[in-house]
Amino acid sequence: MIFSSNQIFEVSGNLSLSGELETALEFALKYSGNDKNMLQSEIDRGCKLVYQITENGKYCIGWGFENVPSGWIEYPFKFTIEKVSKIIMKHLEKFPIKTNSIWVGGSYDKGFLMKCNVSGSEVENPFYCIVSFEPYTCFYAK
Repeated sequence: MIFSSNQIFEVSGNLSLSGELETALEFALKYSGNDKNMLQSEIDRGCKLVYQITENGKYCIGWGFENVPSGWIEYPFKFTIEKVSKIIMKHLEKFPIKTNSIWVGGSYDKGFLMKCNVSGSEVENPFYCIVSFEPYTCFYAK
């Protein structure tokens, strides 16, 4: 299964709930077919999983073949969903919670917004982007 060029897929989740981000990343990689790029046979063939962090804090995961695309960085270790999920969580935990005066009578928590259709000028070479994660505020009404 692969994404169409204009497919939209977004998932929000809570950073403090165990495994939510990891599960979302695993699903996105499997659904897009890019989970195969973690196989040693594909790595040996030249497939790469790469990343970039945008100026506004999005953590993007992308792909490359033989060469690392401009603007992207190759992971200095073997990519695993567990390791990369922890890195993304640590990155997103740095951002403050954004409250909204409309949301009253509840509680807030730090979260993530995962998107699988990344466009715009903030990502260099967005064609290579598989998925992005950005800070998100989870609101829980009473």
